Amino acid sequence: MSRENVLRRPEAGEYHEYFGTYLACVPEGGLFELLESQISGVRSDLHAMSDEEASRLHEPYTWTIKQVVGHLIDAEKLFGWRAHRFGCGDETPLPGMDQNPYVDAIDYTKTMLPELIDELDFTRRSNLSFLRRLPEPAWDRKGTASGNPITVRALAWILVGHINHHMAIVRKRVS
Repeated sequence: MSRENVLRRPEAGEYHEYFGTYLACVPEGGLFELLESQISGVRSDLHAMSDEEASRLHEPYTWTIKQVVGHLIDAEKLFGWRAHRFGCGDETPLPGMDQNPYVDAIDYTKTMLPELIDELDFTRRSNLSFLRRLPEPAWDRKGTASGNPITVRALAWILVGHINHHMAIVRKRVS
């Protein structure tokens, strides 16, 4: 199996159709390059935003910008954990995630926006370290999450698409 085949975009049978929304948000490019550069793009998009503005709710949205970044952190950890488990051959089915209780559990007004972005960056770097050392056969391994089969490859690409999906919404909100 070639490295290009390992890192190719996932095919429809590798993930539940729900994740197609996120995968459609992934631009052309190599997986590792996209994973490596993405958080600096988030930092760039939000660099001029004051902490006060990031803590404000912009109707009709239900989360502040800080809460959105908190959700990105939670999802990065979750998708990374799924990739780690399935990549290591653990086929134990994993539950879904109701994102709202996660966001509601944290008072994001107490953390500065740059600190949240740093946490997102640290979490991404951890996921990247794992994915870089993943042996080629592991990319095709499947597990079950939220009652649906998914490959490690799909999870890696979803990491990129999920952030792009939410950051497109954020850019609309603040423009």
